[in-house]
Amino acid sequence: MTDLNKMVVANQNGEETKNVVNGETFTSCETATDIMRGGEVINAADVGIAEDIANVVSANDNTATFIFPEVLRDKSLEDIFTHDYLSKPELSSLIAACANDNFGNLPTDPITNDTDLDALLDRVSELVKVKTACLKTHLVSDKENAKQFRKLQIMASFQLLVEYSIGQDLKSIKTQKGLKKSSSRRKKDKKMTKKDIIKDKYPRLGARQIRDFQKLELSSIWEAIKFAFSAGEIPTRSMALSNEIAKKAQNGDDKKTESQTLRKWRAKDTDFETTDKTLVLEKPLVATSLFANIGIGTSLVEKTFNVKIAVGNEWLDWRGKAHRRLFPDCKMIIGSISEQKVFDEVVDESKKAGATFVFASPPCRDASQYNTSDSKGTTERATLFYDTLKVIKAVRYKAGIIENVPQWLTSRPTAGLDILGDKTIGEYVVEDLHKMGYKTRVGVLSAANYGTAEDRERCFILFWKPELGDWKFPKAHKFRPTVFEAIGTLKSLEAGEVDPDNRWHYGLPLTDEEIKFLAHTPTGMSAWLNSVLYQPKNKSSSTSGASFKQTYKRIEPSKPCPTITGGNGSISDLSSVHFGRPLTNGCYSDARVCSILELLLMMGASADFLDPLLAPKAFEDDFEGLNWKGGMLTAKDEENVRESLGEHVCPKMMLALLSTFPGDKTEKKVGK
Repeated sequence: MTDLNKMVVANQNGEETKNVVNGETFTSCETATDIMRGGEVINAADVGIAEDIANVVSANDNTATFIFPEVLRDKSLEDIFTHDYLSKPELSSLIAACANDNFGNLPTDPITNDTDLDALLDRVSELVKVKTACLKTHLVSDKENAKQFRKLQIMASFQLLVEYSIGQDLKSIKTQKGLKKSSSRRKKDKKMTKKDIIKDKYPRLGARQIRDFQKLELSSIWEAIKFAFSAGEIPTRSMALSNEIAKKAQNGDDKKTESQTLRKWRAKDTDFETTDKTLVLEKPLVATSLFANIGIGTSLVEKTFNVKIAVGNEWLDWRGKAHRRLFPDCKMIIGSISEQKVFDEVVDESKKAGATFVFASPPCRDASQYNTSDSKGTTERATLFYDTLKVIKAVRYKAGIIENVPQWLTSRPTAGLDILGDKTIGEYVVEDLHKMGYKTRVGVLSAANYGTAEDRERCFILFWKPELGDWKFPKAHKFRPTVFEAIGTLKSLEAGEVDPDNRWHYGLPLTDEEIKFLAHTPTGMSAWLNSVLYQPKNKSSSTSGASFKQTYKRIEPSKPCPTITGGNGSISDLSSVHFGRPLTNGCYSDARVCSILELLLMMGASADFLDPLLAPKAFEDDFEGLNWKGGMLTAKDEENVRESLGEHVCPKMMLALLSTFPGDKTEKKVGK
């Protein structure tokens, strides 16, 4: 038996502890309570997680205290996960407390009891959100960061368990068969459909939540919690519902639990410079750019340092031709390096140009958490890490930067298993670089810490020959730029409007219905939090059932924007809508997605970065050019530009990483 009594504990002295979230004060339990207390862990692999939890949660830290429903206070791991269900009396007790629940939303119904589960979970959800933001913006020691983050993981685990319990109640509601909803007999006998029963019992529960809660299984929740705790992530419902977690829960496959964690790849305090530096090169640093996209990531490198991107490679034809137009002095080779002809040309041209440095950003879709397709990890695209290493080995660069989504380090795509063996991509790549004689440094960094108004977290592998010295990550900037700093002074636009002073600043058109519900969506909020009248609608004008609070959401001007994705042209993308300003009529301005200009400025690119694409075609194989209609790009060109921007590397992030490169010499930067 592993004692987890310290997991989440109120003040053990019985003193009342107050916490404030969103301006509301609530009180902790008077006695020690926990989420999953005193039970026996499922297997020996879980003991480390359990002990880690027990060690990091302090009994007297107010951050970890909040009110628990009575039914969960004395539950153990054994009770919850081994028995696989709550007893009927326990379930009834829990359900009775959670009517009108809508997780993550501030309650709109009267709250009569501070122990109501909806109020509790709202506060827990908000606390997790606020504390996560604080950990990103306040630079604390590794030890303190890990301690505080672990507490957030515990709170989120608690929330998952309650979501499961509500799902069990929803599943127990029987479908009412035999009578149509509109029949007079149903009305006379006061018969209700299952949908009506749920709506009556949970009037504020969204359709997506109703669906997802019923899909939750305890075995998958436990696997999600174990994975999250070991990988350094917040356990979420989407994680518990993912195919990978479901397979692990079903097969009991724990072989790669530790090696697949992101935690092992997190940069330590000693991996960072303690002073600001800048790169000074006496001779030009000649480089190759693999998976160059349209060159956003390296767009500021040549302007800032004595660096020349001599050779580029991009496998998509449109992007490759756009890169040629944007960077005419770079030899662009279009095609996949998995093809021998393209591979040979990239290697030959790099050697011919004297390239000693390489930038590489292999496709991230097969590792991205946003990719939920069945084909994820099964295509040739998932094995391009191997071809990248082959290019590095053939050219024998002195150093380079490999960039990708954090999950890329821990992924094991099906298409690459013959190459990886029992390793993850991160393990394989680093080991192979070491075999080639390189030193490496790996870390997950956010561009927001390096002068960018986008909180884009990516993993970076720095590799270099030992004779160059040591290459550390740059010191984080003291302040993180906000959305308002980046785009707050631009002309306010509504959907369909064009800024006559800047060609890249216009509002994509929307339907009247879309404009209406976005206009009623406050800054930083999702349209799903509006009253029912102003929530997203289907084409039939009925309320959409796919409620997901991160979609149809306005960004917050007082923070860096969330990760910009390839779907940035859709209002249903994750946090893609302009922040808007309050109007005297009670609505909000700028009911539209962010313009191309706004995207460029938030990701840290130059406002005129795309201007060379406006010139007419100059030679036979030149870029085909952009097509305009009514002051806006035509649909296909709009899609090409926005998808390319969505798969960018933040240019100021690359500048920061190069600022500490020891390739020639570095000197202290003044006035930062």
